[in-house]
Amino acid sequence: MLKQRIFVERKFYDYIDFKLLIPVLLLSIIGLMSIYSATADSLLSSEFSNQLTSFLVSIVAMIFFMYLPEKTIRPSSIYFYIISIIGLLAVLLIGKQIYGTKGWLSIGGKSIQPAEFAKLSVILIYGFIFSNINVSVKHIRVLIAVILSTFLPVALILLQPDVGTATVIVATFIGLLYWTGVSPLLIFLVVSTPIILIVSLKGIISIIIALVIFSIITILFKNKLYTKVIIIGLAIIVSASSPFIYERLAPHQKARIQNILDPESADKLKSGYNVTQSVLAVGSGGILGKGYMQGTQTQLRYIPKQWTDFIFSVPAEEFGLWGSLIILFLYYFIFSRLIFISTITKSRFFSIIVFSSAVLFFYHIVINIGMVLGITPVMGIPLPFLSYGGSAMIVYYSLIGIALNAYRRFKF
Repeated sequence: MLKQRIFVERKFYDYIDFKLLIPVLLLSIIGLMSIYSATADSLLSSEFSNQLTSFLVSIVAMIFFMYLPEKTIRPSSIYFYIISIIGLLAVLLIGKQIYGTKGWLSIGGKSIQPAEFAKLSVILIYGFIFSNINVSVKHIRVLIAVILSTFLPVALILLQPDVGTATVIVATFIGLLYWTGVSPLLIFLVVSTPIILIVSLKGIISIIIALVIFSIITILFKNKLYTKVIIIGLAIIVSASSPFIYERLAPHQKARIQNILDPESADKLKSGYNVTQSVLAVGSGGILGKGYMQGTQTQLRYIPKQWTDFIFSVPAEEFGLWGSLIILFLYYFIFSRLIFISTITKSRFFSIIVFSSAVLFFYHIVINIGMVLGITPVMGIPLPFLSYGGSAMIVYYSLIGIALNAYRRFKF
């Protein structure tokens, strides 16, 4: 007797991961409300309408990437990467300078930030490189390709100079190393390098202490002796080059580093002003907050450009601790869902991209909120879905679209 196969008709929304999409949309709504609150009744009220337009464009970008076949995205990654490099070169030649950073191109009356799209292009190229199951980062040619594809845009972004965005790409690179099974010693070297750079600026005693601690930890790894010697030698070179790199930074970036090295000496009216005011805003919110558009720090415009990197202080002041916790929980849901999708998808291409996206979001969230609370350096890293910025919003939603694509592919 022949068995009959039963087909269940499914709607298009059966293939949408609402556990990922809903937190993203809620955070975007909170971001729009916060930007409106921070710019209402001022000459900057157009910022809200600009962000709303960017949000709508981002939705289109998300849908585009969600339904674009993998066989189309994968080869297109190379072209997107090349275009992003051209954009980074163009911004150095004809870019618009804002607050000491030459990072914007003016196209059709709109400002575009190529460095933001470089984040997306690097993640896409990671997926392309590792889309073949036989490719391993342990092969020297693959490792060189990954390093070059990472640090070419990083070098161009540092020339703007935009240290914050450069560190985001490096953090994503570290996440890739972990996901692809790279030696823990190499990951330790990449993570500790920026720490050594900063600590080395405090003087010779700090350099010696940092190198001794670094060397002891390096020796504990189960690697060959010559490898450990090379790693320690690289650390010494990094510490020696620290003053040279520092002198190449813009004045406002030097001030930020000095705030990290000696927070007590920070000029509360200059380099440390934003942080001081944002901490006051968060603290003044208390448990329940002061109410929407009732925050004194926000409405009296104590925090310059609050709708950009310091946007978290708006809902923290207006909705208090409970509002802040809701935002953190929404970010947690997004991060955990991205990790889940990266593990269930059968496509290595999608797995690499979705996991790298999770790392990118995690780094953005930790550094930005830490910055608002005065516990991490101010590096110009926006808060995903909340901070003002069209280029960044489009990139975030494009990554979410690819994650939804991976989920949809898994459900088919």
